[in-house]
Amino acid sequence: MTGHDGWLVEQLPRVMATDPVLRDFVTAFEQTHDTVRERIDAIEFQMDTGLASPDMLAYLGSWLGVMLEPTDPAEYRRSLVREVGKLLGWRGTRYGVEALLQAATGARVTVIDAGGIFGSNDQVPAPDPVVVVQMDHTGHLTEKQVMAFLQSELPLGAKIQLDVRFQPQPARGRARPPGSGDDNA
Repeated sequence: MTGHDGWLVEQLPRVMATDPVLRDFVTAFEQTHDTVRERIDAIEFQMDTGLASPDMLAYLGSWLGVMLEPTDPAEYRRSLVREVGKLLGWRGTRYGVEALLQAATGARVTVIDAGGIFGSNDQVPAPDPVVVVQMDHTGHLTEKQVMAFLQSELPLGAKIQLDVRFQPQPARGRARPPGSGDDNA
């Protein structure tokens, strides 16, 4: 913002400033400039995942290849976009897959594969396309969603072995949550 209305009109030569048509024409440019300037000044806040509007956050996520669910908590969506942005250069690597899955599920994740860096004099192991992914739990994601994520992040042809340590268990017994309608216990 420049501070006050008429700032551009004030810069016109005195003779031109007295012409009402020219004055209105320049005022239109002034208003356009002020609107564009306000949007430019606010762009840094829209690019900050902690401050971005929900629509802008969804746009940033899609730009990074992450489709956000509007039903997920706002802080989870913000955290996920932030982590994906940080890990962009690590995508497809063991570290990147572990960190992204940890951000998406809140679980401890370990990826085991036969990849590595080998020098010219090092013994290179036989190729093994199996990638083992060990997780404590899948968080709010299903195993199918985790597998879809892994297929998109791991190299083509990798065989994925998903090992989830703690599976969600269906409720057993007579206990019911409060307010479920069965208060005869």
